[in-house]
Amino acid sequence: MIHIFVPQISERIRYIFHTIFNERLAIAYTLYDNIDSFYAIDGKYKIAYANEYVHNALFIEASPLLFETSIENQHLRLSRINDIPICFQTRHPNSLLPFDIFSACFYFLSRYEEYLPHIKDNHQRYKAENSFAYQNKLLSTAIVDAWIDLFSKTLLSHFPDLDIKKHCFQYTPTYDIDSAFLYKNKSRRITIMGFVKLLIRGKWKEMSLRYQVVNNRLPDPFDTYDYLDSLHQTYGLSPHFFILFAERSRYDKNIPTNNKNFIRLIRQLATKATIGIHASYASSFSNSERLNKEIKNLQQHLEQPVSSNRQHYIRLRLPESYDNLLKNNITDDYSMGYVHHIGFRAGTSFPFYFFDLEKNKTTSLKLHPFIFMENALTAEQQLSEAEILDKIKNCIDEVKKYKGHLITLFHNSSFHDNSSINFKSLYEKIIQYSIK
Repeated sequence: MIHIFVPQISERIRYIFHTIFNERLAIAYTLYDNIDSFYAIDGKYKIAYANEYVHNALFIEASPLLFETSIENQHLRLSRINDIPICFQTRHPNSLLPFDIFSACFYFLSRYEEYLPHIKDNHQRYKAENSFAYQNKLLSTAIVDAWIDLFSKTLLSHFPDLDIKKHCFQYTPTYDIDSAFLYKNKSRRITIMGFVKLLIRGKWKEMSLRYQVVNNRLPDPFDTYDYLDSLHQTYGLSPHFFILFAERSRYDKNIPTNNKNFIRLIRQLATKATIGIHASYASSFSNSERLNKEIKNLQQHLEQPVSSNRQHYIRLRLPESYDNLLKNNITDDYSMGYVHHIGFRAGTSFPFYFFDLEKNKTTSLKLHPFIFMENALTAEQQLSEAEILDKIKNCIDEVKKYKGHLITLFHNSSFHDNSSINFKSLYEKIIQYSIK
């Protein structure tokens, strides 16, 4: 048991201390906000987190962040300790670390910067370019994991008999099913319109392919499920599929939810994988009723509960999107990552709970970060497959270094032969490198 003094036990302190001590290090602790009670404790496992020096305890100088309730620009600057980038630097010579690790971790995990004024992209998403990590070339660094690892080693140097949790590296392949089939199982109207568009554009080869697929002479290009299943079987992987199961709109164009072949497909997938909802573009921010309908419809056809989600288009806006999920009893979200950039959006590969900065409280929604989706790879068109693979390997090495949870994101549509990148070859190399 570690005894910790803080001048004030705020909700932010409760959250980040639980995350680091309980979730990551599995160390029991007690918080004290009365200095006399803290001094009265007889024991060597004592830490003081305060803005003024406290005797007879490991002292960590505190920044104001965790004692505030407002959301203000923090004016971060970057420096390094033992080649580890740090922010929220401290000045007291007796501070255990030269930075406030608790404020730094909280800033990244709460996604504090995403609440501040920023420029959005054309889908109203937070841009990676706005982030402190991107601007300081830290996206490929699991910075929160590095800080917690440094903290655990520092604790062990003072308390050698402290029992700290040892994690095991995990890998979960995930897939978004935006369009279960390219040509098959579409409504008659959509199929006819598709033929007309190809005819007008003079795309005879595609028109012939569509005709043969619709008439069951060739397999549908997006029907890559047997291929994926063989990979999972070969490498012993437990996949997670997110199904877009929504009314058709401009950005939501999956198979009709009453299509028997589509329903049969997702039931088959559910026998070998975890199934989650792929919250539609139209429901992304605060359309709770629409999302509720999508979830209930999917649950009804699966005949099992659905508790996980990933936002379609990774259309995430804090805190509205997560509040929408919580209202609909979603317990786990897999949207914490960037569409066009490889790396660690929240500075970690480990799952963590969402802290709502506007309500200033910890929620029950667990966030599972992904390190890349294939869109980020196609954005690197100037790079060769080997160069792209090297960038991915660097991030995988970061996850392995801290024994975290590697999550990758592909679409079933990525593995047909018409992609600009040979995703089958690349994906198998990623899997092999991840599990070796």
